Amino acid sequence: MNVGLLGSGHIARALSAGWSRQVIAASRRPRLLFFDIALEAAAEAAGGCGGTVVASATELVSASDIVVLAVRPPDVRDALASVRDTLGRRPLASLAAGVVLADLLAALPAGARVGRLMPNVAAAVGAGVFLLADGSLGASLRTVRSLFAEIGEVVEIDESSFDAATAISGCGPGFVALFMEALESAGVAAGLEPAAARALCAGAFAGTAELVRSGRAPAAVREAICSPGGMTAAGIRSLERAGVGDAIAAAVAAAVRRAGELA
Repeated sequence: MNVGLLGSGHIARALSAGWSRQVIAASRRPRLLFFDIALEAAAEAAGGCGGTVVASATELVSASDIVVLAVRPPDVRDALASVRDTLGRRPLASLAAGVVLADLLAALPAGARVGRLMPNVAAAVGAGVFLLADGSLGASLRTVRSLFAEIGEVVEIDESSFDAATAISGCGPGFVALFMEALESAGVAAGLEPAAARALCAGAFAGTAELVRSGRAPAAVREAICSPGGMTAAGIRSLERAGVGDAIAAAVAAAVRRAGELA
């Protein structure tokens, strides 16, 4: 399958890194094509995964079975205008935050097959979470879903929930990374070597995530760790006094508001 990435920013690179992993059988590994108005960006992205740079958006679409729209929201209009006459019935998967399906479809000819997805950077290691809202993919939905399922979990949702879900799955890794950064720095300040602090942070987050994925509620995990009068309980009381829960809620609300401003 030929997959054309229209745009070569960090999300496109994360996707391409995931799709080019050797653990994916060669028969399922897509051939990746890149085009970006910044040709050096496309060349760098393609070089990192063995992909191919093409000379124009039209050439990209013509050579692709699926087109992934991976440009910034303000650039969506121009990007769609450059492919509308070539797209035909090829499915287009838009990753543009805040750009709704109605606007995507309005910019393309009648009959265009369009879906909206939101990935996160963990796709690079095959651990992504992809929100998928089907606009008009029709028979192509299964193909698009299977492509992204190679590099993570695909969650189909109604578009009305898209911004809120994006704030958790798309922005969440950034929020978690900020917490990890602070925890790592605190570990170093407490006397740990930087490499040890980072490894311990990564292990703590990975282990907790696996417990939650296995079916335990986050609150249950926290309660299991908090022995009365113990170290964890003391630390959590300090976090609660600092208003960490309110800060996280404010971060999600700010991300949702911003999604409405991007388009």
